[in-house]
Amino acid sequence: MGCHMVRFLLPSLMALAFAGVAVAQPAPTAEQKLVADVNKAIEKGVQFLRTQRNPKTQWEGFKLRFVNMEGGATGLATLALLNCGLKPDDKDVAGAIEYLRGLPPTRTYVVALTLLALAEAKQAQDLPRIQSLVDWLLKTAVRENNRLTGWAYPNGPGEHSDASNTQYALLGLYAGKQAGAKIPEQTWKDIQAMYLRTMVKANANEAAWLYRDAGARLPPPSFTMTAAGVSGLVIAGMGLDADEQQLNAATGVAAACGQYDSAEPIRKGLNWIGQRFTFENAPQSLSTFYNTYGIERVGRLTGHRFLGKADWYREGCEFLVGYQSREGRWLKTGADVAIFDSSDILNTSFALLFLSKGRSPVLISKLAYGDFTEPERGVIVEKGEKGITGWNRKHHDARHLTEFCARELFQGVPLGWQVYDPRRVALPNEKAILEEVGVLVQSPILYLTGHDAPKLTGQQKVLLRKYVEEGGFVVAEACCGSPEFADGFRKLVAELFPDNELKPLPPEHAIWRAHFAVPPTEFGKLEGMNRGCRTVMVFSPEPLAGYWQLAKFMPKAGERVAQNRGEQAYRIGANVVAYATGMEPPKQRLTTRKIESSAKELQAPPKGFIKPAQIKLESEAPPAPAAMRNLMGYVRDVSGLDVVTTAEPIFPANDDLIKYKFMYLHGRKAFNWERAELDNVKINLQTGGMLLADACCGSEKFDASFRAMIEKMFAAEKLKLEPIPLDDKLYSAKLNGGVAIKTVKRREKVAAAAGGNDGGYEELSPKLEGIKLDGRWVVIYSKYDIGCALENHKSTDCLGHTPESAKRLAAAAVLYSLKRGN
Repeated sequence: MGCHMVRFLLPSLMALAFAGVAVAQPAPTAEQKLVADVNKAIEKGVQFLRTQRNPKTQWEGFKLRFVNMEGGATGLATLALLNCGLKPDDKDVAGAIEYLRGLPPTRTYVVALTLLALAEAKQAQDLPRIQSLVDWLLKTAVRENNRLTGWAYPNGPGEHSDASNTQYALLGLYAGKQAGAKIPEQTWKDIQAMYLRTMVKANANEAAWLYRDAGARLPPPSFTMTAAGVSGLVIAGMGLDADEQQLNAATGVAAACGQYDSAEPIRKGLNWIGQRFTFENAPQSLSTFYNTYGIERVGRLTGHRFLGKADWYREGCEFLVGYQSREGRWLKTGADVAIFDSSDILNTSFALLFLSKGRSPVLISKLAYGDFTEPERGVIVEKGEKGITGWNRKHHDARHLTEFCARELFQGVPLGWQVYDPRRVALPNEKAILEEVGVLVQSPILYLTGHDAPKLTGQQKVLLRKYVEEGGFVVAEACCGSPEFADGFRKLVAELFPDNELKPLPPEHAIWRAHFAVPPTEFGKLEGMNRGCRTVMVFSPEPLAGYWQLAKFMPKAGERVAQNRGEQAYRIGANVVAYATGMEPPKQRLTTRKIESSAKELQAPPKGFIKPAQIKLESEAPPAPAAMRNLMGYVRDVSGLDVVTTAEPIFPANDDLIKYKFMYLHGRKAFNWERAELDNVKINLQTGGMLLADACCGSEKFDASFRAMIEKMFAAEKLKLEPIPLDDKLYSAKLNGGVAIKTVKRREKVAAAAGGNDGGYEELSPKLEGIKLDGRWVVIYSKYDIGCALENHKSTDCLGHTPESAKRLAAAAVLYSLKRGN
């Protein structure tokens, strides 16, 4: 048997009990179930609208009590279907678009909804029509004493404007602008002035808007019209694209950095909404579902994940999923039903717009931090001078960079951004922090900017560190080149990551060519922090956000040569995003990931538990220290096996290595084992152990060393690594929960040296190699990265697998290691 066989006969026999375990997918979490429920609700709602369409009259037939709105229901339903993913050439959508093209402009709601639908369809032939509808809205705007008061239905001369017609006119105008229509700059200035003038102060920290401007018989401020007021101010700023902050285009420094006329009104309006947050029919609202769509617009346009203390999209999804009927429609009944709530077409369209627009994956999360007061229920009052919010001196930087990346990197896939404010989240213990990281990490980029040193609480620091450890990527920028922020951020990084440091990005770094060819001389002060073989943090002490703030610097589609420094700022931003994401878009909003605790487990776990060992190399620290923790947690969840998630770091010559029957080796540097190390590992392999190894980020140095080490270890047997055939039990359905591993996503090439596009992940056959003894694989090896992917890190210069594929392959290896005999 050999000197070690008797010693480990009992553990090996225990492993036999696990050899035939049935592997299954873990039960879905509440979050996973909600994501599935949202997608199912959208599918059912789309099907309901399809069944209600009449090829001749489309979705018309519902009449408002006072005004004929022919075409309004069709415009709204068409917009909803397009946002749910239907294409303009879909038979139902195409027929509706043709109908909308022929409608004469007579009502503000209808014209605005037609504009929204045609702009969303993005068909070049509709641009003249879009421009004509924009011109109609400009012509019908209501003015008194040369001041814009908004838009009316209209019904005739002298009619008062109202905030509801006005918000839809504004939505239509901005959609027209996005489609290419020409709108005078003065129009956006007039709209902004109108909303600033009509704001009603509630108290020192809250403000609201009315249905009608002063002079009419007024109801009190309403929830829906305050949502319209906040959204209107944001849209006016987006439409104006004004340089309020007097940016120096050569340096990126703004003379009036952080100063906005609309900043305080928006903040106060959000506080008013947060105090009264509701999805049910709000006071003075025309519809529960009209109100719901307004909430989505406020949350999405301001970027805030929380309105007050409400996680608005999550709560709205729970509300709407629970309200939907079996037929897929949304309908309220009863004597006190609001005007619009009696129309299942309108309700369903509003609900679908909320669900579909809000579910866009979040690419960038902008971190809110600093001193604040929170008197009650989510009111935030920043302690800044002149109304400046320190972490948000640029309101549109994350939005514009996200739009640019969606177009340039992700083929136009709808992507979102958000303000992530951990000050609104209770983080009393590790469990709460891990749950919050599981939500936040689905946004691959966390973005920090400001003038002052970033001030985080202890819990927030833990959250930030854990976010990076679990695969998140941090982008930081010293707004206007602020030395205070730069010094403070560097100190923060040194505190959180004492074993890593920010260093200048070398000219050969992949970020300079991840998508665009950006000369290293541009923004050459960029710094990066590495974890293993990958950069997981980029910091610019030079200004970038000032350029991202202004859409005018955004390069045009297809433009490859930078015209100015502002365009280069967008390009380097896109390169950082490309590198950080590996060109893979993030997952649907609400998706979460279970984060394993890093707390040290029992050193002597109960017998029968699977406890992995991570082999240490003298040449380097383990480049992916969390890989085994994440892998063993995944194995536990899919198989139900008892595991120890903390891998024991151990040198190959250590006598205790024989205690661990599953060994893992992951490295990026060259190494050379002595005979004692080779023999110790080999004895373990000969007595029931197994070694899983991979080259960190596809490192050629490690790959060459590993192959040489294996040949030296098995020289007497004359064995070399051989390909593991695709029909091997390792990949079988029986071992892998009923689903054979036939393909994985893997990157085998990187971007060309001179600005070529990244090679990208491809669906390929698994490509593992191994050493077989007595009919059983005892070494399983991948020349392509698995370990860093298990930590959920991605980069465009890494040859390796996606996190999902890495988990499947590594879990198969763990389960195979329990197998005895052939």
